[in-house]
Amino acid sequence: MSAGANVLFVLPDQLGARWLPIYGSPVVHAPHLDAFARHSTVFERAVSSAPVCTPYRGCLMTGRYPSQTGLLENGQELPPSAPSVAQHRNAARYATYYIGKWHLSGAPQENRWVPPAQRAGFQHFIGWESHHIDHYGGLIWADDPHSARPLPGHETDALTDIALEQLEQAAQADQPFFMMVAYQAPHPPCSPPPACQQHYQDCDLLAEPNTDPAAWYKRPEWQADYDVETFRRLYFGEITQIDAAFGRLLAQLEALGLEENTLVIFTSDHGEMAGAHSLFGKGVMYEEALQVPLLIRAPGQSVPRRTRTPAATVDFLPTLLDYAGCAPTAPGEGISLRPYIESHTEGRSADSERVVISEYRNFCASSARWKLFTAGRTLQNAALYDLRSDPFEGDNRLDDAGCAAVQAQLSAELADWCRRTMALCH
Repeated sequence: MSAGANVLFVLPDQLGARWLPIYGSPVVHAPHLDAFARHSTVFERAVSSAPVCTPYRGCLMTGRYPSQTGLLENGQELPPSAPSVAQHRNAARYATYYIGKWHLSGAPQENRWVPPAQRAGFQHFIGWESHHIDHYGGLIWADDPHSARPLPGHETDALTDIALEQLEQAAQADQPFFMMVAYQAPHPPCSPPPACQQHYQDCDLLAEPNTDPAAWYKRPEWQADYDVETFRRLYFGEITQIDAAFGRLLAQLEALGLEENTLVIFTSDHGEMAGAHSLFGKGVMYEEALQVPLLIRAPGQSVPRRTRTPAATVDFLPTLLDYAGCAPTAPGEGISLRPYIESHTEGRSADSERVVISEYRNFCASSARWKLFTAGRTLQNAALYDLRSDPFEGDNRLDDAGCAAVQAQLSAELADWCRRTMALCH
């Protein structure tokens, strides 16, 4: 990567890896992501360090866990105590842009303006706090709290139009840019355009073995009341729409001559249960909520790479600092993923044993093969799964004597993490 390369970071909301064809979905239509994977590095074992919106975003911005930032629930404000990724990029003389859903400026959690002091250092900000419940009635703000810009049509398409404008503006500047585009879709309740729903009219949407065909999605405050098949048809439709939006962003990079000098990252904050284990939403440690897509294309990359080395949210800050050629001003968590992005192999064998930690209402330790999570915010083990033989988590191996060694290892990793982060583990 050359000095001063750009970064485009694309962040859909609530898009689980389970529901993309790159990660095994037999029905979801996402041709642009499929094509992107053929020229990027796919992390097959990427997890959210905090599978819920605000805690994740605090972790993304600072490289520190919710227990360290204090952002343990939605609706909390990002504290100024840890330098943000935008502030690091500002110091490296980048132009920093944020476009879309923020969810880091505290209460009230609603479609509203975000004051400049609460934008974590982003120089150019066009967005909203949170909660576009109606994806056809969104508003977006820049620097005037009294001048909201309507998002015409579906917000995913309108937000993409704004991002294309901002990319053109950034291309004309005399400095590299760091741009984050944060969609609210496919966060439910979903209302994709009819053309995006058409892909899911005549196929089996409930094929996964952990799906409860009787699961029912009922959120009266969102006027949502329908069965799991309807939920998935709508949710998958918005994934297809996000895929098309991503394709437009990539085409704009190419049209502006930026493709060869831009690091492109596509990921999500957490997944969506979508009726698996009879659940909807996020905030749990099952794969549908915890595992996220992570595709990264280095500038000039033309060959596909895949790695099973576990990656987590806390890895983004050190990765982005590595690519910017600067060091953090305070100690953080995570590692730079650059060796795996640019490696011509699957990575060193020792790295496949890496364990990453997630937290929300409970704690979770994930390796490339195994996952252990606890009962609440304690160190009492609740479930152990072998993801290689049991990817849909139907066989809890917690009481299996043959798994005692791996359980002890993951338990020790969790205990060590809790001591280091001073999490409440009792």
